[in-house]
Amino acid sequence: MERFVLCSRGCQHWGALGAAGVLLRAADLGEPRYLLVLRHPRSHQGGTWAVPGGALLPGESPLDGALREAEEELGPLPAHVPRGPVPAHEYVDDHGSWAYTTLVLNVATVFEPTATNWETADWTWVSASQALSLPLLPPLRAAWPALTLGS
Repeated sequence: MERFVLCSRGCQHWGALGAAGVLLRAADLGEPRYLLVLRHPRSHQGGTWAVPGGALLPGESPLDGALREAEEELGPLPAHVPRGPVPAHEYVDDHGSWAYTTLVLNVATVFEPTATNWETADWTWVSASQALSLPLLPPLRAAWPALTLGS
């Protein structure tokens, strides 16, 4: 089910069943920090910063899909990353026949990912304002204010 599809608005998206990503937020250093990944130049919209995420599999919830994708892109996540049932915040970019769900999860502390796959060229923890100085994936830039409310 991993393929590009056209939504009812005529936009092209990855994931026939929709997609999801996780924005990990750590506040152990005072000001919240967010984990972003740099998309590999050969990936779709490569060279932009985004959240780890991707296409949902049949029967997969957005949270399960986002966590699966995060582990594919960053390696095993530490035990202090919540696995559910409720994220701190959820943002749905709804395109009618297709949607991307971003789940904000609070983590106890910043951590260093243990591995990356070919899709991830780099990663970084940034403040909400620092993120806006990066070349963010356009839909993430549009959603950023809603994702970082209260930061």
